[in-house]
Amino acid sequence: MLATLGVAAVVVVSVYWMSSGIITSPNDCPIPVPPILFLTHRGSDELVFVSWRHTYVGEPRVADLTYELASYPQGADLLGRGNVTRSGLLSSLNTTGDLQFHDMEAESEFSPGNDFFILVNPPSIAVQLRILQSGTPIAWNLLLGCA
Repeated sequence: MLATLGVAAVVVVSVYWMSSGIITSPNDCPIPVPPILFLTHRGSDELVFVSWRHTYVGEPRVADLTYELASYPQGADLLGRGNVTRSGLLSSLNTTGDLQFHDMEAESEFSPGNDFFILVNPPSIAVQLRILQSGTPIAWNLLLGCA
């Protein structure tokens, strides 16, 4: 019993640490929740996006996915698209450079719960990473939540 409570406490603390201010939304919230949610953690010189399974079924092939990195200046509508500062094929990212993709299972599939991204030297403003499949976003980090 005590071990179960300890494990539960570790999970709660880990999710809180990784989320860095993400507010979970109730079901009646007008903000769409992505099929795959990125939890974020900002360090002194990097921003980490950790994929977390939500409602997405399957593991799409990296070769079939694209990405968008958007920034939101202060005062911007955080529900909008933002200023897309970088985009391209997900397969073009590697584990070096200023935007990195880490395919932890090395199976060339995007695996929610295992894969993560690192943005080196992120701007001090809000940043959103979106993963798209056939032009439809399937993963992103929430910038707003419902109280």
